[in-house]
Amino acid sequence: MPIILGIETSCDDTSVCLLKGQLDDSERPEVLALSEFSQEEILKKWGGVVPEIAARNHMMKLSPLIEQVFEKAALAPDQIDAIAVTTNPGLLGPLLTGLNGAKTLALLTRKPIIPINHLYAHIEAIHLTEKLTYPYLGMVVSGGHSLFLLVNDPTEFNFLGGTLDEAAGEAFDKGGKLLGLGYPAGKIIDQLASTGNPKRYPFPIGLKNSKDCNLSFSGTKTSLRTFLEKNPEFDRENDLADLCASYQESIVDSLALKLGFAKKPGLPIVVGGGVAANSRLRAVLQQRFEDVHFVAPKFCTDNGAMIANYGLRLLPQAIPFPECLEVDARGKFLSKEKRLEQARRKKRQV
Repeated sequence: MPIILGIETSCDDTSVCLLKGQLDDSERPEVLALSEFSQEEILKKWGGVVPEIAARNHMMKLSPLIEQVFEKAALAPDQIDAIAVTTNPGLLGPLLTGLNGAKTLALLTRKPIIPINHLYAHIEAIHLTEKLTYPYLGMVVSGGHSLFLLVNDPTEFNFLGGTLDEAAGEAFDKGGKLLGLGYPAGKIIDQLASTGNPKRYPFPIGLKNSKDCNLSFSGTKTSLRTFLEKNPEFDRENDLADLCASYQESIVDSLALKLGFAKKPGLPIVVGGGVAANSRLRAVLQQRFEDVHFVAPKFCTDNGAMIANYGLRLLPQAIPFPECLEVDARGKFLSKEKRLEQARRKKRQV
């Protein structure tokens, strides 16, 4: 049974996992060991992620975490079959830190590397806890990305639509910053909203009438800023829960509306990414849609288990040593459609 080491350093969480499982998907993979370091407390001072600081902390924590998972699993590095590592998308400095760690281990063990798109890993993480067949409709909602994908198999993801400006997670964090709630604000807003009235303050839904599955959250955030500027004497003690609930409702309604346009008849829906842990989003989607599956909350945020899990599913495409030492990282997400468009554009220029 193959054993995969997963390394995730795309943003501010350093996470390493050892996982074993069957290639034929006959049973759920087993997480042998998972070790993580979160930079939440460090980054609260700046109200968000600082790429240079995040990369330095990854550099300090990655090696001890790798040692820790091997100790927990009572395994030696040469007993693994491959190293899965996030190579895109994300912050380039943090991505390179994780990739260089993977390459160092590959040099020591002569093991292959599996480059991982961590957005795809977010929704494929459903296989850690559920048996789900292809194809399915995937919705990724995270701090940096919000998009809809038609997933035909572990190697074929068709981009259907996504945010044209900010992601849902950004809307939560930036809204929380305007409200002085601290970082990360998504779970704070979720908690406060649980006792609030979501209908009290109206907030706009971006691209509401576009009848496609593209998203926009910049107007929602701007509307909150405008509200606060026009109401400087806003009663935080009595009305903050209502305001958080109303702001959250606009984000959730937008995602639900656009999921309706993305949905394909007869296909199950999989929701993953950090925002997929939001309690209101889960409740609304379960009310409005059938056959909707959520990645388990413990696997929603960036984590090594989802990387190792997706790496197991891509094991036949692993890049052997020493060719794997040429693997590079890429900060931006480029769907297959966008890559083909870029290739056609370059060909025309030639």
